Amino acid sequence: MKLKSEMPAMELFKGVMLAHMILGLHVVLICLIGLVVILFGGIARYWAWIFLGGLGAAGGGAFLIYRRMKAQGRSLVRDLQGISMPAGSTLEVRFLGGLASVKFAKSGSPALPELMGAPAPPLLEDPETQRMRELASLAQLYEKSLITREEFERAKRALLSPAQSAGFGPGPLRN
Repeated sequence: MKLKSEMPAMELFKGVMLAHMILGLHVVLICLIGLVVILFGGIARYWAWIFLGGLGAAGGGAFLIYRRMKAQGRSLVRDLQGISMPAGSTLEVRFLGGLASVKFAKSGSPALPELMGAPAPPLLEDPETQRMRELASLAQLYEKSLITREEFERAKRALLSPAQSAGFGPGPLRN
């Protein structure tokens, strides 16, 4: 059992040790910041050499892969031609999680859709034009006797009602 006179001395010792630890961590943090500044200063000063070194490493890796494929008697073009794909489809090879990709198309199949035969992408239309188109299709349904007069009138009222026309056009805002 500790005496009461030792308790304040022990607490004082713990406080002093905690202060020294905090000061030590500050010194370590300042040293790390200095190292980061030196590292980035070196990168900024020698960026061209770092780039050329990376380019050389990538080229050396490509050369080693090419040499290994030649030693095995394989050809990249022949290997890609041997892949069975449905007509009109493409093969996509992705690197770095899709950051870089290469697409291959089978010869004889169009790589891009024909511009003249391709359908036009749907365009956005304003609400008024859309409402008129829907009203015309309703009228056609009524003329072909596919809907009754009451159904036609009810649908026409729903189309032309102010609640339906609330949108981006002119008019008061409603909640």
